[in-house]
Amino acid sequence: MSEERADAPITEHADHAHGHVGHNHNHNHTHDYAGENQKHYDATAQQYDARQDVQELARRLREAMIKTHPSLFDEEHTTVMDYACGTGALSRELSPYVKSILGVDISQGMVDQYNTRVSNQGISPEEMRAVCVEIKGNGDEFEGVKFDLITCSMSYHHFSSTTDTTKLLTSFLKPGGSLLIVDIMKDEQGQDVTPEHYKHIVAHRGGFAESEIRGVFEESGLSDFLFTPATKAKMHGREVSIFIATGKKPF
Repeated sequence: MSEERADAPITEHADHAHGHVGHNHNHNHTHDYAGENQKHYDATAQQYDARQDVQELARRLREAMIKTHPSLFDEEHTTVMDYACGTGALSRELSPYVKSILGVDISQGMVDQYNTRVSNQGISPEEMRAVCVEIKGNGDEFEGVKFDLITCSMSYHHFSSTTDTTKLLTSFLKPGGSLLIVDIMKDEQGQDVTPEHYKHIVAHRGGFAESEIRGVFEESGLSDFLFTPATKAKMHGREVSIFIATGKKPF
Protein backbone atom coordinates (compact mmCIF):
# COMPACT_ATOMS: atom_id res chain seq x y z
CA MET A 1 0.00 0.00 0.00
CA SER A 2 1.17 3.50 -0.76
CA GLU A 3 0.50 6.36 1.62
CA GLU A 4 -3.02 7.79 1.41
CA ARG A 5 -2.60 10.56 -1.14
CA ALA A 6 -5.29 12.95 -2.27
CA ASP A 7 -4.01 12.73 -5.86
CA ALA A 8 -4.06 8.92 -6.01
CA PRO A 9 -5.22 7.50 -9.35
CA ILE A 10 -8.49 5.60 -9.51
CA THR A 11 -8.36 2.36 -7.46
CA GLU A 12 -4.61 2.70 -6.90
CA HIS A 13 -5.11 1.94 -3.20
CA ALA A 14 -8.24 -0.14 -3.46
CA ASP A 15 -6.62 -2.96 -1.52
CA HIS A 16 -7.08 -0.88 1.63
CA ALA A 17 -10.52 0.46 0.94
CA HIS A 18 -12.02 -0.79 4.19
CA GLY A 19 -9.20 -2.46 6.03
CA HIS A 20 -9.62 -1.23 9.58
CA VAL A 21 -10.22 -4.29 11.69
CA GLY A 22 -7.92 -7.18 12.56
CA HIS A 23 -7.53 -9.85 15.19
CA ASN A 24 -4.52 -10.66 17.33
CA HIS A 25 -4.49 -14.37 16.42
CA ASN A 26 -1.84 -13.78 13.79
CA HIS A 27 0.72 -15.83 11.95
CA ASN A 28 3.59 -15.25 14.37
CA HIS A 29 1.41 -14.72 17.47
CA THR A 30 3.30 -11.53 18.32
CA HIS A 31 2.31 -8.88 15.79
CA ASP A 32 -0.74 -6.75 16.65
CA TYR A 33 -2.45 -6.22 13.29
CA ALA A 34 -5.55 -4.79 14.95
CA GLY A 35 -3.61 -2.14 16.82
CA GLU A 36 -1.49 -1.17 13.81
CA ASN A 37 -4.55 -0.86 11.55
CA GLN A 38 -6.37 1.17 14.18
CA LYS A 39 -3.50 3.65 14.44
CA HIS A 40 -3.04 3.85 10.68
CA TYR A 41 -6.67 4.57 9.87
CA ASP A 42 -7.25 6.91 12.79
CA ALA A 43 -4.41 9.00 11.39
CA THR A 44 -5.69 9.01 7.79
CA ALA A 45 -9.49 9.05 8.19
CA GLN A 46 -10.14 12.58 6.96
CA GLN A 47 -7.98 12.29 3.84
CA TYR A 48 -9.33 8.82 3.17
CA ASP A 49 -12.95 9.94 3.04
CA ALA A 50 -12.12 12.43 0.30
CA ARG A 51 -10.58 9.86 -2.05
CA GLN A 52 -12.46 9.42 -5.30
CA ASP A 53 -10.87 6.02 -5.98
CA VAL A 54 -12.48 4.64 -2.83
CA GLN A 55 -15.91 5.96 -3.85
CA GLU A 56 -15.53 4.61 -7.39
CA LEU A 57 -14.54 1.13 -6.25
CA ALA A 58 -17.46 1.05 -3.80
CA ARG A 59 -19.84 1.91 -6.64
CA ARG A 60 -18.48 -0.87 -8.84
CA LEU A 61 -18.62 -3.37 -6.00
CA ARG A 62 -22.21 -2.47 -5.23
CA GLU A 63 -23.13 -3.03 -8.87
CA ALA A 64 -21.44 -6.44 -8.82
CA MET A 65 -23.09 -7.44 -5.53
CA ILE A 66 -26.59 -6.51 -6.68
CA LYS A 67 -26.11 -8.19 -10.06
CA THR A 68 -24.65 -11.41 -8.64
CA HIS A 69 -26.81 -11.74 -5.53
CA PRO A 70 -30.06 -9.77 -6.02
CA SER A 71 -31.96 -11.94 -3.55
CA LEU A 72 -29.75 -10.75 -0.67
CA PHE A 73 -30.97 -7.16 -0.93
CA ASP A 74 -34.48 -6.11 0.07
CA GLU A 75 -35.11 -2.48 0.98
CA GLU A 76 -38.07 -3.45 3.17
CA HIS A 77 -36.47 -6.24 5.18
CA THR A 78 -32.69 -6.68 4.87
CA THR A 79 -30.67 -5.69 7.94
CA VAL A 80 -26.93 -5.36 7.32
CA MET A 81 -23.74 -5.24 9.34
CA ASP A 82 -20.95 -3.65 7.31
CA TYR A 83 -17.87 -5.00 9.10
CA ALA A 84 -14.65 -2.97 8.86
CA CYS A 85 -16.87 -0.28 7.39
CA GLY A 86 -14.30 2.50 7.26
CA THR A 87 -15.84 5.85 6.38
CA GLY A 88 -18.88 4.14 4.88
CA ALA A 89 -18.29 4.19 1.13
CA LEU A 90 -19.85 0.75 0.64
CA SER A 91 -22.57 1.39 3.23
CA ARG A 92 -23.68 4.49 1.35
CA GLU A 93 -23.81 2.56 -1.91
CA LEU A 94 -25.89 -0.25 -0.41
CA SER A 95 -28.24 1.86 1.71
CA PRO A 96 -30.96 2.35 -0.97
CA TYR A 97 -31.22 -1.44 -1.36
CA VAL A 98 -31.60 -2.49 2.30
CA LYS A 99 -33.68 -1.62 5.35
CA SER A 100 -30.82 -0.65 7.68
CA ILE A 101 -27.03 -0.76 7.97
CA LEU A 102 -24.85 -0.87 11.05
CA GLY A 103 -21.21 -0.07 10.32
CA VAL A 104 -18.62 -1.61 12.66
CA ASP A 105 -14.97 -0.54 12.83
CA ILE A 106 -12.21 -0.25 15.43
CA SER A 107 -11.01 3.12 14.08
CA GLN A 108 -12.78 5.96 15.87
CA GLY A 109 -11.58 8.35 13.18
CA MET A 110 -13.23 6.30 10.45
CA VAL A 111 -16.46 5.90 12.45
CA ASP A 112 -16.61 9.66 13.08
CA GLN A 113 -16.33 10.36 9.35
CA TYR A 114 -18.99 7.71 8.63
CA ASN A 115 -21.49 9.21 11.07
CA THR A 116 -20.80 12.78 10.00
CA ARG A 117 -21.62 11.90 6.40
CA VAL A 118 -24.80 10.11 7.47
CA SER A 119 -25.90 13.08 9.57
CA ASN A 120 -25.14 15.57 6.78
CA GLN A 121 -27.29 13.54 4.41
CA GLY A 122 -30.22 13.66 6.82
CA ILE A 123 -30.32 9.88 7.27
CA SER A 124 -31.68 8.67 10.60
CA PRO A 125 -29.43 6.56 12.88
CA GLU A 126 -32.08 3.84 12.76
CA GLU A 127 -31.41 3.48 9.04
CA MET A 128 -27.64 3.87 9.05
CA ARG A 129 -24.97 4.46 11.67
CA ALA A 130 -21.52 3.23 12.67
CA VAL A 131 -20.04 2.19 16.01
CA CYS A 132 -16.42 1.95 17.10
CA VAL A 133 -15.99 -1.44 18.73
CA GLU A 134 -13.90 -4.59 18.40
CA ILE A 135 -16.61 -7.21 18.54
CA LYS A 136 -15.95 -10.44 20.44
CA GLY A 137 -19.00 -12.59 19.67
CA ASN A 138 -19.92 -13.07 23.33
CA GLY A 139 -23.65 -13.18 22.61
CA ASP A 140 -24.83 -9.90 24.14
CA GLU A 141 -23.27 -7.36 21.77
CA PHE A 142 -25.75 -5.10 19.92
CA GLU A 143 -28.34 -6.26 22.47
CA GLY A 144 -28.34 -9.68 20.86
CA VAL A 145 -29.42 -8.40 17.44
CA LYS A 146 -28.55 -10.66 14.49
CA PHE A 147 -28.33 -9.64 10.83
CA ASP A 148 -29.71 -10.85 7.52
CA LEU A 149 -26.50 -9.91 5.71
CA ILE A 150 -22.95 -9.16 6.83
CA THR A 151 -20.61 -7.53 4.34
CA CYS A 152 -16.85 -7.13 4.64
CA SER A 153 -15.24 -5.37 1.72
CA MET A 154 -11.50 -5.22 0.97
CA SER A 155 -10.50 -5.99 4.55
CA TYR A 156 -9.93 -9.74 4.85
CA HIS A 157 -6.33 -9.38 3.74
CA HIS A 158 -5.73 -7.28 6.86
CA PHE A 159 -6.94 -10.00 9.25
CA SER A 160 -4.32 -12.31 10.66
CA SER A 161 -6.81 -15.15 11.16
CA THR A 162 -9.48 -15.28 8.48
CA THR A 163 -10.90 -18.38 10.18
CA ASP A 164 -11.41 -16.54 13.48
CA THR A 165 -12.93 -13.58 11.64
CA THR A 166 -15.33 -15.73 9.63
CA LYS A 167 -16.49 -17.64 12.69
CA LEU A 168 -17.00 -14.35 14.52
CA LEU A 169 -19.07 -12.83 11.73
CA THR A 170 -21.11 -16.01 11.31
CA SER A 171 -22.13 -15.75 14.96
CA PHE A 172 -23.88 -12.45 14.19
CA LEU A 173 -25.95 -13.84 11.30
CA LYS A 174 -29.57 -14.86 11.61
CA PRO A 175 -30.29 -18.47 10.61
CA GLY A 176 -30.55 -18.28 6.83
CA GLY A 177 -28.50 -15.08 6.79
CA SER A 178 -25.56 -14.59 4.43
CA LEU A 179 -21.94 -13.52 4.75
CA LEU A 180 -20.60 -11.59 1.75
CA ILE A 181 -16.85 -11.04 1.46
CA VAL A 182 -15.07 -8.94 -1.16
CA ASP A 183 -11.29 -9.06 -1.48
CA ILE A 184 -8.25 -9.57 -3.71
CA MET A 185 -8.00 -12.75 -5.75
CA LYS A 186 -4.62 -14.47 -5.58
CA ASP A 187 -3.00 -14.70 -9.01
CA GLU A 188 -1.59 -17.90 -10.51
CA GLN A 189 1.95 -17.02 -9.45
CA GLY A 190 0.87 -16.18 -5.90
CA GLN A 191 2.69 -12.85 -6.08
CA ASP A 192 2.31 -10.24 -3.35
CA VAL A 193 0.18 -7.24 -4.24
CA THR A 194 1.07 -5.14 -1.21
CA PRO A 195 4.68 -3.95 -0.84
CA GLU A 196 6.86 -5.30 1.94
CA HIS A 197 6.84 -2.05 3.89
CA TYR A 198 3.10 -2.42 4.58
CA LYS A 199 3.38 -5.86 6.11
CA HIS A 200 2.62 -4.37 9.55
CA ILE A 201 -1.01 -3.75 8.53
CA VAL A 202 -1.54 -6.45 5.87
CA ALA A 203 -1.41 -10.10 6.90
CA HIS A 204 -2.18 -11.61 3.46
CA ARG A 205 -0.24 -9.53 0.95
CA GLY A 206 -1.07 -11.72 -2.05
CA GLY A 207 -4.83 -11.97 -1.54
CA PHE A 208 -6.72 -15.27 -1.49
CA ALA A 209 -7.38 -18.31 -3.62
CA GLU A 210 -10.92 -19.62 -3.92
CA SER A 211 -9.93 -22.75 -2.01
CA GLU A 212 -8.72 -20.70 0.95
CA ILE A 213 -11.97 -18.77 1.28
CA ARG A 214 -14.06 -21.90 0.74
CA GLY A 215 -12.12 -23.59 3.52
CA VAL A 216 -12.72 -20.89 6.12
CA PHE A 217 -16.39 -20.62 5.15
CA GLU A 218 -16.92 -24.35 5.51
CA GLU A 219 -14.99 -24.43 8.79
CA SER A 220 -17.34 -21.74 10.06
CA GLY A 221 -20.40 -23.83 9.18
CA LEU A 222 -21.53 -21.77 6.20
CA SER A 223 -23.23 -23.50 3.27
CA ASP A 224 -24.09 -22.62 -0.35
CA PHE A 225 -20.59 -21.25 -0.98
CA LEU A 226 -20.23 -19.17 -4.13
CA PHE A 227 -17.05 -17.46 -5.34
CA THR A 228 -17.31 -15.14 -8.34
CA PRO A 229 -15.16 -12.43 -9.99
CA ALA A 230 -16.46 -8.93 -9.25
CA THR A 231 -14.24 -6.36 -10.96
CA LYS A 232 -10.65 -5.34 -11.68
CA ALA A 233 -8.61 -2.76 -9.81
CA LYS A 234 -5.17 -1.23 -10.28
CA MET A 235 -3.04 -1.58 -7.16
CA HIS A 236 0.58 -0.54 -6.84
CA GLY A 237 1.00 -0.49 -10.59
CA ARG A 238 -0.62 -3.90 -11.17
CA GLU A 239 -4.09 -4.91 -12.27
CA VAL A 240 -5.66 -7.36 -9.85
CA SER A 241 -8.96 -9.20 -9.75
CA ILE A 242 -11.50 -8.66 -6.97
CA PHE A 243 -13.82 -11.48 -5.94
CA ILE A 244 -17.15 -11.80 -4.16
CA ALA A 245 -17.60 -14.81 -1.88
CA THR A 246 -20.86 -15.69 -0.17
CA GLY A 247 -22.07 -18.35 2.22
CA LYS A 248 -25.27 -18.96 4.15
CA LYS A 249 -25.78 -19.77 7.82
CA PRO A 250 -27.98 -22.88 8.01
CA PHE A 251 -31.40 -22.74 9.67
